[in-house]
Amino acid sequence: MEKNEIIKKVLEKYKFEKLNPVQEQAVKKGLFEKNLIVAAPTASGKTLCAALAGLNCFYNKKMKMIYLCPLVALAQEHYENFKERFESLGLKIALSVGDLDSSDPWLRDYDWIICSNEKADSLIRHGADWIIDVGLIVVDEIHMLTDSSRGPTLEILLTRLKKILPNVQILGLSATISNVKEIAEWLDAEIVESNWRPVKLYEGVSFDSTIEFFEKRKYNLDKDLWHELSIVKNSLEMNKQILFFVASRRNAESLAEKLSSETRRYLSFAEISELRKISNDVLNVLDVPTKQCKRLAKCIENGVAFHHAGLIGKQKKLIEDYFRNGLIKVIVATPTLAQGVNLPSHRVVIRDVKRFYAGLGSRYIPVFEYKQMAGRAGRPDFNSEGEAILIAKNEDEAFELVERYINGESEQIQSKLALEPVLRMHVLALISSGFASNIDQLYNFFRNTFYAYQYGDIAGLDVRIERILERLIEFGFIVRINEKLNATKIGKRISELYIDPLTGYLFIKGLEKALNKNVNEFSYLHLINSCLEMRPLLSISGKDIEEVEEKFIQHENDFLVDIPKEWDENYEDFMQTIKTALVIDDWINEKSEDEILSKRGVTPGELRTRLTNADWLLYALSELALLLGYKELIKDLRKLRIRVKHGVKEELLPLIKLKGVGRVRARRLYSHNLKSLEDLRKIDLAILSRIVGNSVAVSIKKQLGESNEEKQKFLEIK
Repeated sequence: MEKNEIIKKVLEKYKFEKLNPVQEQAVKKGLFEKNLIVAAPTASGKTLCAALAGLNCFYNKKMKMIYLCPLVALAQEHYENFKERFESLGLKIALSVGDLDSSDPWLRDYDWIICSNEKADSLIRHGADWIIDVGLIVVDEIHMLTDSSRGPTLEILLTRLKKILPNVQILGLSATISNVKEIAEWLDAEIVESNWRPVKLYEGVSFDSTIEFFEKRKYNLDKDLWHELSIVKNSLEMNKQILFFVASRRNAESLAEKLSSETRRYLSFAEISELRKISNDVLNVLDVPTKQCKRLAKCIENGVAFHHAGLIGKQKKLIEDYFRNGLIKVIVATPTLAQGVNLPSHRVVIRDVKRFYAGLGSRYIPVFEYKQMAGRAGRPDFNSEGEAILIAKNEDEAFELVERYINGESEQIQSKLALEPVLRMHVLALISSGFASNIDQLYNFFRNTFYAYQYGDIAGLDVRIERILERLIEFGFIVRINEKLNATKIGKRISELYIDPLTGYLFIKGLEKALNKNVNEFSYLHLINSCLEMRPLLSISGKDIEEVEEKFIQHENDFLVDIPKEWDENYEDFMQTIKTALVIDDWINEKSEDEILSKRGVTPGELRTRLTNADWLLYALSELALLLGYKELIKDLRKLRIRVKHGVKEELLPLIKLKGVGRVRARRLYSHNLKSLEDLRKIDLAILSRIVGNSVAVSIKKQLGESNEEKQKFLEIK
């Protein structure tokens, strides 16, 4: 298909008349043929460039596109957008972000595959054979190479893909970065660098009851109001929405509550009525609302919401959706919201430009982070312009903020590959997948990384790799004969399970101990919480000490890790793993999210993250037990995994199998002496409906194979 025809199709799908300057430049620089890095501001149409290259790959190369995202939420958003726009053209579009222990062979039948960086890395580890059919790799947010947690995986992934697919086209998408040339040279790519933005962004500072912008735009604020409220009043009087960025969850909740007490006067009666309904939806997302849910719901009643990682996904989505349709007027968020979410905020206010960094104290945030947050203001689908505002205490600080952030240049992207936990995982993966079968191949691989390109001399990295190899040999995960390297069966499995080799070794030793101890569920919960994957650990406060020490004494003989002496430097860590394990212990003993929040200080969003990680680690633990032949342990591990998934005591396991029966309904059934599927078969439908409601009762009976249709229809109608 001709390029012009592809451009026409894409413009039709995005409802644009012509390409914008960034997209035009990308086409001229070789978007359809060459490796390309597109570095341009937020909302400059970079995703459309990916769609153009993706259609060219589909029509003219007859090959697949992989679209890599650093965050699952971002992958989900791109998947939905691409699916809505392009499936009608005959493309099969897939989302692959979960299950890191699969090659997902079903993806062989799809043309565009949207996945997280970690999932793509996992697919290669599992030898996904369809990878050779990939003709285009799109790397969204390629500046994440500099992120210490996600960057190394992306760097290794790109290095491997370049080796596996020497003729593949790579398209990197990024906000403006200062060393884009360095990344482009590493990837042998052309550069499209632009400051063009479809929506004008005004950047300024607010102090002394004013907001002043470079472009001679100025607002006088209400001097009788406190600073943030005066900015909100100014925004709402212009019928504009506003997004605040603050440093912490606590700050987000506190500011949202303060603002919500003042914003009701700017809402219409119809909006108040609608917001009351939304507030109720947010409140009842969980079976039992937490204090946090109640605080959020009360804020939303007045058109304000807080947004941070402590909320669960459904709550965040409700907030984002109703901000998009204009009912929620103000969001107070932590910086995580700056990564990729498309929201119609006319104004972005960056209130907190300093943040506490462990070991360093309070420091200014990077310029790049400011640019990411400021870029949320003025989105082309919603606004004709945008305003990014820094808050200063006085004129001197205002000048400093202007020079540092508005006039400042973003920091350079730096490889973080030298971090040892990351190297451990990837060295084992390279050897176990046969990618590096001897020392020279291993070192040569790392000489092709961005780290090697950036720093030139990798002698220091070689030393780390040699030390890691010695450790992996000691663990029994690889065998080294002269210069030849081979992964053992268990080493290969640990790599496939996508866990740190140190975690794998800890699990193997723990399982060996479990064979000779009278272990229980807390033994396993403590073991998985002793892994790096479950960090950060919960700190122990004065009120926790007695309970943690009591738990320590109770389980002293059935812990599956070595117990340090009280004077050892890792003793505090050990006690923190006990407290962190207590959170999941509370959950499987049917404590509500609100009880866990009140007692442990763990929000529902954080709890969900910990439970997801716990599920993954328990799966890995049971898989290793299976491989080692410890069959007597597998039943308890699998049972515990189900309990962690559903948050129930063991007695509810038969009931929790039923669709529509969660932990609350299962407990209600049990308390009515309905303890098994056989009990549910025997009970009359009308009685069952009084316990769990008509629709759930009918569903249970259908799942149990009963077909008393007349009675079921009556209850359904009722």
